[in-house]
Amino acid sequence: MPRGDPTTPGQESRQDLTRTIKEEALRLGFQKVGVVPSSAIQARRENLAGWIRSGFAGRLKYMEQFFERQSRLLAGLPDLRSIVVLAVPYGGGPLEERVPPETPGGRVARYAKGRDYHRVIRKRMKELESFVRAQAGEPTRTLCSIDTAPVQERVLAEMAGLGFIGKNSCLILPRGGSFVFLAAILTNLDLEPDRPVPWDCGACTLCLEACPTQALVRPYELDARRCISYLTIEMKEAIDPALRPLMGDWIFGCDICQQVCPYNRKTTEDHSWEEFQPETGAGARLPLEEILTCRSEEAFTGRFAGTPLMRSKRVGLLRNAAVVAGNLEDPRHIPALAAALLEEPTPIVRQHAAWALGRISTQEAIEALQTALHRETDPAVRQEIESALRAALKT
Repeated sequence: MPRGDPTTPGQESRQDLTRTIKEEALRLGFQKVGVVPSSAIQARRENLAGWIRSGFAGRLKYMEQFFERQSRLLAGLPDLRSIVVLAVPYGGGPLEERVPPETPGGRVARYAKGRDYHRVIRKRMKELESFVRAQAGEPTRTLCSIDTAPVQERVLAEMAGLGFIGKNSCLILPRGGSFVFLAAILTNLDLEPDRPVPWDCGACTLCLEACPTQALVRPYELDARRCISYLTIEMKEAIDPALRPLMGDWIFGCDICQQVCPYNRKTTEDHSWEEFQPETGAGARLPLEEILTCRSEEAFTGRFAGTPLMRSKRVGLLRNAAVVAGNLEDPRHIPALAAALLEEPTPIVRQHAAWALGRISTQEAIEALQTALHRETDPAVRQEIESALRAALKT
């Protein structure tokens, strides 16, 4: 154990302690680990503030409150000196899905196929946190964040040398790709900082070209309001009809800008933790009938408890399933859509079910819309049904 004040060790002890912490992090399964000084938490504040002012954050209230929350965080950690930044692998290896491409259903983003990453990572971070305290002694203070504290994890990770921020706004590990979670341990220990890596995207713009909703408005700048991940997870209202056809078969999240990235295509090994494998959680694809017929919160929780899909809530996932069904235009989904249109108590789900039936536009779909129109009392849903009927009768 270092002698003297453990928060301000000598240079040799500082290097030894930093190296020991990194070795333990790697032993626990973290893919990469780096350190930045506390001043890094203030980096690129103006960039973030400008992004928020532009409206690109959409209705992400926690982003609007970012700087206020960060001020409170720093006030509670007046002796903050270092931040340990960690990368956790998920969904690496070949980009081809483990299920045949013709398998019906809605696609789930790679990060959400297994267990909830907050819970899984927190368990190992607590082990690392205990290790740090045992090594450094008192009065060591630490605070763990797994995508929960008001810090810019990607900026910290880039400054810590884990990787670089790509044109798709994701952190990219030069030899590991971008399918990683980021976490951080804030501490009053004075640790040896790392340096950024000299890598970038070069002239590549594949991610900008591949985004179906053009959410990447320019290199390094994402308009969350158009991002499929935002639409399917964060947004709670009706989805813009103009964006629905562009969502394809994504029911929760989206990986397109990462799938086309050359850095991910070079990665052939899967270093994902066991808890993030599809077999442990929601899986790679969700049967639309199963989702569209989920009428109770109990059934939803019973199916998805402990997975990231809880974030969309039952109504959000049903809404997304209806959009996917409409984009697939498969008549086999008509009974489930018609039942949702007639039986689902939430207007927003009925709206999207009506839109989907209009896209399928068979005689059975039209009859289901006409039946619902006679019963529907909600103005927004009635308007959606009428619009769907107009679209269906034109085909």
